[in-house]
Amino acid sequence: MKNIKDTYHDSIIYLLLKSIAIKKSESFDRQKIESLQKRRLTKLLKHALTHSRFYKKYYNSHGITLDDINKVELSDLPIITKKIMMENFDDLVCDSRLKRMELERFVTDPENHGKKFQDRFQVVHSSGSTGTPGIFVYGPRDWTILKALILTRVTKSKINLTQKQKLAFIGAVDGHYAGISLAQAAPSQLFKFLPLDINAPLESTLKRLNTFQPDYLGGYASGIGLLAQEQINGKLHIAPKGISCSADPLTPRIRKMVTQAFGIDPINLYAASESIGIAAHCGARHNIHLFNDWHCFEILDKNHNPAEPGEFGNLILTNLYNYTQPLIRYRMDDEVAIDDHPCDCTWPFQTIKEIAGREEDFLWVETADGRREFIHPIVMVEFMVPGLAGMQVLQKARNSLTIKAVISGDEEKTVELIRKRMTQILEKKQLQNTVHFDVEVVDKIRNDVKTGKYKLVIPMI
Repeated sequence: MKNIKDTYHDSIIYLLLKSIAIKKSESFDRQKIESLQKRRLTKLLKHALTHSRFYKKYYNSHGITLDDINKVELSDLPIITKKIMMENFDDLVCDSRLKRMELERFVTDPENHGKKFQDRFQVVHSSGSTGTPGIFVYGPRDWTILKALILTRVTKSKINLTQKQKLAFIGAVDGHYAGISLAQAAPSQLFKFLPLDINAPLESTLKRLNTFQPDYLGGYASGIGLLAQEQINGKLHIAPKGISCSADPLTPRIRKMVTQAFGIDPINLYAASESIGIAAHCGARHNIHLFNDWHCFEILDKNHNPAEPGEFGNLILTNLYNYTQPLIRYRMDDEVAIDDHPCDCTWPFQTIKEIAGREEDFLWVETADGRREFIHPIVMVEFMVPGLAGMQVLQKARNSLTIKAVISGDEEKTVELIRKRMTQILEKKQLQNTVHFDVEVVDKIRNDVKTGKYKLVIPMI
């Protein structure tokens, strides 16, 4: 149950105050941003060492205690991975009410879609591009800071308490995924919201959008690209004032099509379940800026040394606003290259040259009447059932899929849940009678022989 403090952190007043503070920090210079970042890191470390059994034990084993916090450097702290986080979940979180097994049951129960855990915690889940499931929990304060960050720097919404703005989101909407969780949390005092399932038949999506007429359009870049093509084809007739793309790559082709269709240059939002507001395009749309005031970012090469500007390295994330489930020096799956050239906008934040390792392939299949249809790869990225420890989807023939599954726990029950979830995905696309799949239980999913890298989705060539 929410207490008075939670109610305040959930309020529109707290959201407005945080939005004002976030807007103000955009005028800081880099030195002031670094100072703010350092203070927030120190405060987060004190909180984690006080309230997280895992961090206290983990850091103590590396010779780091509360007494060292004011002098410790970020690079002195040990890195954690999703595997470490999930194996130690109950001890890592800073609230004893949060238990991994209960949360996994909560997010996989369709009755809980759109709800908060215990009416307090926002829960996000994702398998990510590695196919390894993860649970990420935000408390009321954490979640409102995130919403303020997105409202201020991505949608750039002007607060109007007398007239609600219309917001539409296209993506995976039938679960506790990052994108839909944040979009549907848009304050009801400010927004009317329309969720659009990326896996729904396109005709119904176009009809709903034409009726709704959104002021803002957000969602998966590939989904917005499809809508842009339909606008160009004359089947969609909307005029949004702002568009933001996330989840999958905003390619030059999609950007050009969106601009042609809607007369708007879309904002590219870099988001993940670990933090749904990592970075975004500035107002000039020239660069993607990392939000250094609310995160610490490190880009490390294969030898775990800082990568040179322009060179790709593994992104190590420290989320400075999530006090419920602290992620400190957390290794992301993504590879990022930093740009050392200053942006000509007014933002003081560091810029990204390029993001790699976030693209999967569409699974193109054939409908009963011979049309081409797709299964969006993000549906597989966000595929999750209890007991599934890892997965890979292989397209063996045009309408034949094999799901390779690494299972921890009850194999028979987990396979049944995988079949049920995949059947639901196919039913939404009306493909349940034309696309067939089997589940193959394996001990380990091997990397691609040619590239040496893991692939979640392997389509037909």
